[in-house]
Parts: sequence; structure tokens; C-alpha cells
Amino acid sequence: MKKNTYLCCLLMGFFFLCPARVVMAEESAMGQVKKVTGLMEIQRAKQTTRLVARRDTEVFFGDTITTGDDSEGLIKLVDESIIRVHANSKIVLNTMISPVEKKHSVLLFFGKLWNKISKKALRRKVFEVQTPTAVCGVRGTDFEIASYEDGTMLVRVNSGEVEVDNEVVRETLASNQGTQVSFEQKKIRVEPDFQPDWDRDQARSRENLLGDGEKYGGYVHDEIYKRKDHLKTLVDRLSDLMATKEQLKQKAVQAKENGDVAAYESYLIEIEKINDEHMELNRKIAYYGRRLECHFGLFSRYGDLAKDPEISKRFKGREYILNQLDDIEMVYAEFNVMIEEGMKMSMEDMDDLMDEMRDKMKTFKEQGNKSNLFEEMN
Repeated sequence: MKKNTYLCCLLMGFFFLCPARVVMAEESAMGQVKKVTGLMEIQRAKQTTRLVARRDTEVFFGDTITTGDDSEGLIKLVDESIIRVHANSKIVLNTMISPVEKKHSVLLFFGKLWNKISKKALRRKVFEVQTPTAVCGVRGTDFEIASYEDGTMLVRVNSGEVEVDNEVVRETLASNQGTQVSFEQKKIRVEPDFQPDWDRDQARSRENLLGDGEKYGGYVHDEIYKRKDHLKTLVDRLSDLMATKEQLKQKAVQAKENGDVAAYESYLIEIEKINDEHMELNRKIAYYGRRLECHFGLFSRYGDLAKDPEISKRFKGREYILNQLDDIEMVYAEFNVMIEEGMKMSMEDMDDLMDEMRDKMKTFKEQGNKSNLFEEMN
């Protein structure tokens, strides 16, 4: 009886741990453009054309948004949060969110954002901004962040708290505090009354890049290959887990048919362990996928600058950038296939698990006069 009660609780735990599927970009709008000054363009996920953003243009999960010189756009999300995209910026909205995450994630490849996050949003989801240099997890309401072309990232918190994590150090910034980190400066120094000169720092960043493109391009290139290899390891592990789980499910079915309660219980426990690891792998694949996409976005920017007729004239190291560009684009294509494979496996397995648990819960309810779900095995 104790074993059967334990098994029933275990199955109910499975059911309540499994979240509903995330609504993807094509299914619901994430918000609307409320104001545009100059030129702001939007490229939908898996599309190659751009549309010019205007007031009331809807934005969706997976959209890429760019602003030109002397341009700015104001976006209001459905949860009432506000994002101001400053001039010469490129962001992606909520890409690669795993089925087990409750999160809004904005990727800032380069440029500057002002964010005012609603209390409603913070009650429901984590909000983060990822840059090539670090991740900012938001626990407050009002902050500014810039990510410049040489990898310099600046954050200022106007109210609330922001956690800055560069995978080496993690620090929390409070109101009126800020920090500056870069590819070279890994230590996160919390500075009180942080007042950056955004325009000066942006101009200095451009000059740093143009003065040594091979140096900064090398940083990003190395990160791309390192993260790609790590991501492949995670996806391969997920594939192995799913194969093992399928074998255990078949053994569990056989044990149930044979009336072997002990073996059946043992297989369920092993499946539970796999489900736990599966969910953690799912989060990691989404997280490292977002980190990798930030680096792809920045290297693509280097490629655009290296091809610019005027800028290329004073871009030292442009030959290195151009020589690496084709290889990076091939890696990006591999990355997209890898992410699609990993997410597809995760979603399919989550769906299978949900279907299985619904069936078992239905059976349990229908057998309300019995002591537990496995009484027929006694």
C-alpha cells in the first residue's frame, strides 16, 4: 500500500511540474510600437524582408528590431512594460525561450535601451537583457543598458535592482548604481551614483573596434566556437536521455504487465531523474543559445562595418573579419539546426509527458472508489 501511494504521489508530482507550452511568435503579439522617430525596421522570425515600423505596428516573439542614425522607437508590451530602443541599435525579442522558462528575454546585439518594467510583468515572469558581454536579470522597474561594438557594456539602475552576470562574476545593482564591463574587464565593479557619458562611450567603442578589428573580432570568434561546442554537447546529451527514457518506459510497461510492482516503481524513479535532468538541459540549451546568438549578432555587425565603403577605409583588421565571416555564417547555420533539433526534442518529450500524465490522472479520477492508481496490480 505504501509503495502504491508513493507511486501515485510521484505521478501527480510529474503532472504539476510540467508547464504548458510557451506561446510562440506567430501565435500572439508581444506588444505594439507606440512612437517612432526617424527609421525603425522590424524583421519577423524566419523572414528575410524588413518592414518599416510605425505607430501601432505589432511586435512578436522572435522579431529583430533595428534603428538607424538619429532614430528611436518606443515599444509597449502587453504586460505594460516599456522599451525605448535608441539610435543605431539592434535587438531581438524573446527568442529561444524554453518550455520550462517563465521569462522575457531581449537580446541586445549593439546599441542602447531604456527599460521600464511593469510590476505586473515582474510578478509573472523574469525579465532579462542579454548582451555579448553579460546578462542582466531585472528585479526592478527602471534601468538603462548599452552594449557597444568593442564589447563594452554599461548598465545604470534608476530604480529597483538589476543582477549583472558575465559567467565569471555576478553582482546586484541597486537604485542609482551602475557598472561597466567588457571582454577584457571581467570584474564587475558596483559604482554608486553611476553617470555614464553614453554618447562619448559609444564613440570611443567605435574607435577601439576600428583601431584593432582583429583583436575584438577574435574575442567574439573564440566565444562563438566555444559556445557552439558546448551547445552541441548539451543537445547530444538530451538525445541520449530521450533514448534512455524510451527504453525505461518500455521496461516499465513490461513490468506492469508482469505485475512486478517493485520493478515498475524502480523504472518510474529512473524516469523521474531523467525528467529532472531533461528540464535542466532544456533551460541550458535555451540560455546558451541566447548567449551564442548575441555573439553572432555582434560579429555580423563587424561584417557590415568591414563592407561599408567609407568605414572600411579606416577599419584596421577588416581583412580578418571578412576572412572569418563565411565560416561564422556556416557555424550560424549549424547553430540554427542544432537549436531547432534541441527544442523540437524538448517540446515533443514535454507533450508526450503531459499526455501520459493526463491519461493517468483521468484513470485515477475514474477509479475514485479504489485506494490508488495501481490497485489492479495487486
